[in-house]
Amino acid sequence: MRHGQTLLNQFRRMQGWVDSPLTKKGEQQAAAAGEKLKNIKFDLAISSDMMRAIHTLDIILENNQYADQTKREINKDVREIYFGSFEAIDSVTTWNMIGGPFGYFKQADLIKKYGLLKVRDFMHEADPFHYAETADQLKQRIQKAVTTIQTQLNNNQTALVVSHGTYLRNLATLFSENQIIREQPKNGSIMILDVTETPTVISYNQ
Repeated sequence: MRHGQTLLNQFRRMQGWVDSPLTKKGEQQAAAAGEKLKNIKFDLAISSDMMRAIHTLDIILENNQYADQTKREINKDVREIYFGSFEAIDSVTTWNMIGGPFGYFKQADLIKKYGLLKVRDFMHEADPFHYAETADQLKQRIQKAVTTIQTQLNNNQTALVVSHGTYLRNLATLFSENQIIREQPKNGSIMILDVTETPTVISYNQ
């Protein structure tokens, strides 16, 4: 699932490896997700190492009836995409800078034309430091995270993973039939990924 709303989400700023706390609304979103999940036994509960994901997982497990039976850990491979020098910059300004040379000034138009993963390479090239994560780096990190979680679970076991919006959007696209481009998930939304064999998206942005 995606963490609850943060201050930088509220301010519409780029938030990847830079962190900010959950807002009151974000805490309420995490609590609402926790209510939906309170009767599910999670054998493993994972968050990224970002405080917004850790705090969201704290709230979810507070009222989960099986929390004392749940192994908990942090996995850096499920943290948000790295936006390089675009971190914490206004999102409209960011996409003007990245898409402008191609004649597109909205992220959605750029993605529609070139695809979700290709946009990562555009950001990397537009970043003066070239620190922003590339498509290949992101794809490898997602595949590594999913493979790791697969090996941690036995048959019929379930993991709860609290991650981030753009990361989950790319993950869901990679593991959807024909790699259909998914919409950005809402804060506090839940997706279900079957990792029994080939990872498959069962539901998304619920």
